[in-house]
Amino acid sequence: MANSTIEPKPESIERVASVYKKTESISETARQTELSTTKVRKILITEGLWSSPRSEQIRDLVDQGKTPSEIAEMLGITTVMVQNYLPYEKGLYDEPDKTDTAIRSEKYRERNRAYAQKTQGREQQKLEGLGTGEEHAPSSEKKQPLFAMHLHLELHDSRLDAMNPDEAKILAKYGAVKKSISRDVIVPSSLALHQLHYLINVAFGWTNSHLHNFQLPQPMFDTLTSGKFVEIAPVYGYYLQFPNTTFNDAFWDDDYDENKSPRTWMRSKYLKQYRYEGLSEYWIENQAEILDMAKHLPILDVDPLSQPKQAIPKKVKFEDATLQDLLTAIVFDSGMPDGLKESRRLSEILSLDPISIESAKAAALETDTSSVSLYKQYRDIFVTEAQREDSSHNDAAYSRAFRQIESLQKETEPRTVKPITTELLYTYDFGDGWQVDITLVEEFGRDNQRVDDETAANVIATRKPVCIAKDGLNVLDDCGNVWGYIDMLHTIHEEDKEEAIQMRTWARSQGWTGRDMSPKQIL
Repeated sequence: MANSTIEPKPESIERVASVYKKTESISETARQTELSTTKVRKILITEGLWSSPRSEQIRDLVDQGKTPSEIAEMLGITTVMVQNYLPYEKGLYDEPDKTDTAIRSEKYRERNRAYAQKTQGREQQKLEGLGTGEEHAPSSEKKQPLFAMHLHLELHDSRLDAMNPDEAKILAKYGAVKKSISRDVIVPSSLALHQLHYLINVAFGWTNSHLHNFQLPQPMFDTLTSGKFVEIAPVYGYYLQFPNTTFNDAFWDDDYDENKSPRTWMRSKYLKQYRYEGLSEYWIENQAEILDMAKHLPILDVDPLSQPKQAIPKKVKFEDATLQDLLTAIVFDSGMPDGLKESRRLSEILSLDPISIESAKAAALETDTSSVSLYKQYRDIFVTEAQREDSSHNDAAYSRAFRQIESLQKETEPRTVKPITTELLYTYDFGDGWQVDITLVEEFGRDNQRVDDETAANVIATRKPVCIAKDGLNVLDDCGNVWGYIDMLHTIHEEDKEEAIQMRTWARSQGWTGRDMSPKQIL
């Protein structure tokens, strides 16, 4: 089966274009059209309705015949980020109607709750594989002693000594920046990457309104994913997260209550104990999703963008393809396969004494894959029954399959995951392209060592993160990265009164006040 050029349905394209012209908002368009924000943005780029300086720059380089890897090297970004800014010009990993029929998290939760209510009085039967109903995290953190970590979070491209003197002057004078826009925080080692996402949003002034991911330093990622993709697949669900088009539950914890402020809601995410309640991040689910891709795309049309327009892409069997082949042949609709698994705890990723990436890869590749085919069988039954109309839905088969996949998810989850790096990259809003460099500065109480720092000791005792230093005011959503933020500050403080009022009014509508805060108030 050749990889056909499957694009979004014409009616979807028309609907997205129509809604976006009215709302001028990607997130609102995604909500109204019931499509992912990734797909909406891709459609808008393809239709010429949305662009950014970065997307235009990448498109110009593609038109010059540059390959994605060449563009990435020229611009100092990852190859995956290059793909994020390109229109639909190649095969889309999205079987016909698959995204439209993806199993929504709320749908399977509702059915599982209904099943649990029916069986509350029958626990004595001890049905094989029956879940307890408790919340579980695919993590080994429960067995590790708690300690504290000092993280330095710095906005990429915000260092005054690396920018134009005029821009640096504006950022220093009106943005209260001394060196760079940064935050220093002490956090518990039990904090999951997903919780760190919310903390970063609060710390810098964003509102969780855009897509994001965490990435390893590029050389480490390249080592971890080198080789034939089918052979390195076990690293997904171990350290990395493979895009999931089946359960579509990336937003499993999106329970925002409009009666609360976004800041209050986001704070609740990292102040309470983390429990992962989705399905997509489990190791065995990652393996099943990769098997699905191999089944539906056995032959890949590789590297159409690296050849002259008249050239014919080469055909590569899935079992012979590398990750780079997948990236150049496929548009991943539900995220890119370069992000870290966000249910991983910080103690499983960051360390001042990490193991080598080669050792980490070897450990991941030793994971027992013998249960994957059985899991896939139960998963297929579960998905089939979940998609049936209520009148033909087999509740017993659905519930039995759910219990089995839940059981296998927990049984096969890696138990000892060792940290591999001192640095991470967090990206927020792939349009504006905000990036935060995350550096582990110090560890307190690791391996049960004595903790003399009072603040760190309190973080360990309470599990509550604290900001200990800051540089610069908060930024805001949709202003165009650091350069747009500088332009906004210039307009507010140095342009004519009418323009300044309009800009300040817009900034306030985004939640920006321009008020300075002490480090203690940040989180």
